[in-house]
Amino acid sequence: MSRKQKTVSSQQEVRKQESIMYPLKKIIPLLLIIVATVSHAQDVTYSAPDFDEIEKSVRDFDSQYYYPRLMNRYLQGDTAFTDKELTYLYYGYTYQEDYDPYRDIKYHTVDIDDLYNKESHTAAECDTIIKYAQLVLDDFPFEFRQMNMLAYAYAQKGDTQTSAFWNNRMRRLLNVILHTGDGIKPETAWYVISSVHEYDIIYCLGLLPTGYTFVEPMYDFIDIKPVAGKKEEGYYFNVSRMLSEYYRKQ
Repeated sequence: MSRKQKTVSSQQEVRKQESIMYPLKKIIPLLLIIVATVSHAQDVTYSAPDFDEIEKSVRDFDSQYYYPRLMNRYLQGDTAFTDKELTYLYYGYTYQEDYDPYRDIKYHTVDIDDLYNKESHTAAECDTIIKYAQLVLDDFPFEFRQMNMLAYAYAQKGDTQTSAFWNNRMRRLLNVILHTGDGIKPETAWYVISSVHEYDIIYCLGLLPTGYTFVEPMYDFIDIKPVAGKKEEGYYFNVSRMLSEYYRKQ
């Protein structure tokens, strides 16, 4: 393994620990939706992202997928995105200069860890969760576990409409990833723009990650805890865009 690959692997391990710390476990309806989607995989058409076309479109001012406009709609809370627009939004983010595939989570503290890991929360604690989650999303708008915690916190406070907004946003973005493959082999790996998203997907499938292996030339393989009646030992994720941007910016 080269020095660069070792560096990437080390950063991946850090994100792995963060993923284990905050599994997507509080929003049960989301879990059921995602599992149902994958369980009926024979009815789903998988399509790997066309990165050449995505890059061209998100940089083209005259394109409906011009990235600044897509992101502005997203930040304004637009709920009318088509599946294709969300695909260009998610993967198009990798062509923005502030994209860092192994970025550290800002505002991370031991106190926040302890707060998130509590079994229940007061209204005041939910307000703190909301404040922290929004700060993280301001830094990285596709941090699924913060969306998860927002949906949870708002539900706890009785704001079912805002909770549903974050639940639906997270579900649709996770489905963007799930529709790029089935994860069973490298050729049909799921495409992600963050290593944490690999673990988010695993948790949303109702599975537990137990290990990680980098598979040349551009795949992460996440081992899972054995499940009765399930033959898969883990799932593949395509990290080609992550590696490309990491090496380009060194």
